[in-house]
Amino acid sequence: MKQLKWREIVFNACIALNGLLLFLVLFDHYLQIPAFLQVAGRAHPLVLHFPIVLLLVAFLFELSLRSPRQAAHQPIADGLLLAASFTTVITALMGLLLSKEPGYDPAVISAHKWMGVLCAFISMLWYSFRNRIRKQRSLILTTGLLSTVVLLIAGHKGATITHGDDFLLSPVLSVNKGPDIPLEAAVVYTHLVHPILEKKCMGCHNSGKAKGELVMETTERLLKGGKNGKLWDTAAVDLGLMMQRIHMPLESKEHMPPKGKPQLTEDEARILYLWIKGGSDFTKKVTDLPAGDSLRMLAANFFKSEENEVYDFKAADEQLVAGLNTAYRVIAPLATGSPALAVNFYGSSRFRSEQLRELEKIKDQIASLQLGRMPVTDEDLKMIGTFSNLRTLNLAFTAVKGEGLRHLTHLQHLKQLSLSGTGVRPEQLYVLAPLQKLRSVQIWNTAFTENDLTPLKKRFPKTGFDIGYKGDTVIAKLSTPVIKTEQRIFNSTLAVEIKNPVKGAVTRYTLDGSEPDSLTSPVYSAPVTLSKASAIKARSYLAGWITSDLAKETFYKSSVRPDSIRLMTLPQKEYQQRAREGKALIDLQLGKENFGTREWVGYKDAPFEALLFFKQPVPLQSVTFSSLVSIDSYVLPARELEVWGGTSVQSLKLLGRSNPPQPASPAPAYTMGYECRFPAQTVQVIKLTARPVNRLPAWHRGKGEKGWIFLDELLFN
Repeated sequence: MKQLKWREIVFNACIALNGLLLFLVLFDHYLQIPAFLQVAGRAHPLVLHFPIVLLLVAFLFELSLRSPRQAAHQPIADGLLLAASFTTVITALMGLLLSKEPGYDPAVISAHKWMGVLCAFISMLWYSFRNRIRKQRSLILTTGLLSTVVLLIAGHKGATITHGDDFLLSPVLSVNKGPDIPLEAAVVYTHLVHPILEKKCMGCHNSGKAKGELVMETTERLLKGGKNGKLWDTAAVDLGLMMQRIHMPLESKEHMPPKGKPQLTEDEARILYLWIKGGSDFTKKVTDLPAGDSLRMLAANFFKSEENEVYDFKAADEQLVAGLNTAYRVIAPLATGSPALAVNFYGSSRFRSEQLRELEKIKDQIASLQLGRMPVTDEDLKMIGTFSNLRTLNLAFTAVKGEGLRHLTHLQHLKQLSLSGTGVRPEQLYVLAPLQKLRSVQIWNTAFTENDLTPLKKRFPKTGFDIGYKGDTVIAKLSTPVIKTEQRIFNSTLAVEIKNPVKGAVTRYTLDGSEPDSLTSPVYSAPVTLSKASAIKARSYLAGWITSDLAKETFYKSSVRPDSIRLMTLPQKEYQQRAREGKALIDLQLGKENFGTREWVGYKDAPFEALLFFKQPVPLQSVTFSSLVSIDSYVLPARELEVWGGTSVQSLKLLGRSNPPQPASPAPAYTMGYECRFPAQTVQVIKLTARPVNRLPAWHRGKGEKGWIFLDELLFN
C-alpha cells in the first residue's frame, strides 16, 4: 500500500509538472530566469540521459509483458514507465530554463523545445493508459515507436544546437572526403580556414547557439566578433582573442574549443595562425602565396594540382642538400616528401656567382629560386638557365639589365618570373615567348608603362603582367621591414639584415628595445653586427607613404652550452612529450609569442627544476631564463629564479637568486629573458629553479588562481 501511495504522489507530480511545462512554454516570452534557476537549467545535459534510457527500456519491457510468464513483472514495468515520465518532464523543464540564456536563437531552438514537451506528454499519457495499451500488441508498438521517434528527433535537434549540423552523421559523410578542388582554384579562407571553423567552432558559435554572442557562419558575423570583441588583431603580438583562447591551457575555462570537445590538430591551429598573421584575407588564393610560404606548403598537403603535376625526377641526396645549406643560402623541399627544392638566398653582401654554380649538383631538383635583391647579373642567368625544372624565379631588384634573358629560354616549366626593380626593357621580354607555361611576370618599379602591356599581351596571351603602381601617385602603407637571420641565439657575434621590398624606403632601427623614430634613430645601410643580447625594432619611412608597422625581434647571446640536462620535475601533462627530457630547453630554438608551438614547456602545479651538466668545468656568471608572458592566458614571469652550482651534484651551493618584476596590468603577450647574475664561478653541474606565482594578482581576471610559467630556452653567460 505504501508503494502505491508513493506512485500516486509521483504521478500527481508528473501531471502538475506537465501542466507547469505547458504553461511556461506558451508564455515563455515573459519568462525571466533568476540565477538559482539558471543552475538548474545548466543541469539539463546531465539529466537528459535518464529519460532516454528509461523510455527505451520501458518500451522493451512492455513488449515482454505479452508473455504469461512475464505478467508477474508488471509492477516493475509500471515503475519504469513512471520513472520515465517523471524524468522526462524534469528534463524538459530544465531545457526550457536553459533556452532562456543568451546565445540561443529562439527560432532554431523551437523545434527541440516542442519535441521535448511532446516527449513529456507522451510518457505521461502512456503511464496513465498503460493497462489499456497492454491489451493490444499493436498499441504497445505504436506508442513505443512514437515515443522513440519523438525522442530521437528531440535528441538530434539538441545535438545540432550543441555540436552543429550533421553532427550525428558527419563521421560517415566526411570519411576520406577531402577537398575535391585543385590547388590552383583553392581559396585560403574558403577551402582551408572555413572547414576548420565549421568542424571545430561552429557547433557553439552558430545562429542557433551563439555562445558569447559570436556567430561564425558568415564572414560578416566572423569579422564582427562577439561580446568580447573582435576575434583577431594582426597588429597584436599574440594576434588577438582567437589565438589566445586556442593556446590557453586545456583546463582553462576560456580555452577553445572547450575541454571535452574535439580539439584542433597542430596543423589546424597552424593554419589559423598563419592565415591571421598573413592579414586574414578572405579572397586570396593558395597560389597567390609565395612558393616558400609556410601556409602554402601546408596547403600542398590538402590539395592536388589541376595539372596533376608529377615531378619526374629523383630527390637529391639529403646529405648533399644539407651540405649546400649555409646561413645565407637555404635549401628545403617545396612540400613534405616532394623531390622539388626551393632555394632562397639572403645577405646581398655575401652573395657570389660561385654560389649559383655550386648548385649544379642539384640543378635538376630546383623548382623555386629566390634571388630578390641579390647582385645577380645577366651573366649569372647562364647558370640559372640550366635549372631545367625551375617553376618560380625571383630576380626582383637585382642587377639584371635584360640582355641575359635569352639564357632562360630553355626553362620550359617556368610559371612565375619576377623582374621588378630591374633594368629590363619591354622589347627584351619577347625572347621568352617560347615559354608556354609562363603565367605570371612581375615588372613593377621598371620602365614598363600601361602602353607596353598591349603588345606584350599579344605575344604572351596566357601570361599576366603586373606593373604595380607608382608610389608618388598612390598613398599606401609601407610593407613592414623584415628582420632576416637564421638564428636568434649566438655565442660570439651575429650579423642581422633588415629589408624592405619597396624601393627607396628608409629603414630606421634601435637595438635597446626602444621605439625607432624618423629623425634620430640609426638608418639601416648594412647588416647590423650584434655582440650582446639585443632587442631590434625597425620601421620603414618614405615620403608620400604611410609609415610601416613595427618589426621587432629579440636576440640572445649564450657563450656556454651544457652537454646534457635532466629534469627533476616534470612539466604539466600536455607539455611532457614536448619537453623531450628537457632537450627542448637547450636546443637553441626560441619560440614566438605563442605557447602552442613545440619550443615552449609549461609549468603550473610544480616549480621547474633541472640539473645541467658540462663535460668540462666552465666559468659561469649568469643564466637567462627565456620566458613567455601572456597575461590573459595566466602566463606570468616566474616569481623566483635560483641558480645552484658546483663540481658535482653533491657539492651544489646557491650561486644566485632573482625575482623577476611582475606585470601590474593587462598587456599583449611578449617574450622576455630574465637573467640571474652572480659572481663568476667555475662549475661542472648546475641546478636551476623557476617557481610560478602561487596566486594571480587581484587585478587579474583569474585572481587567486595559480599562474603558469613557460620556458623555451636556458642561456648561459
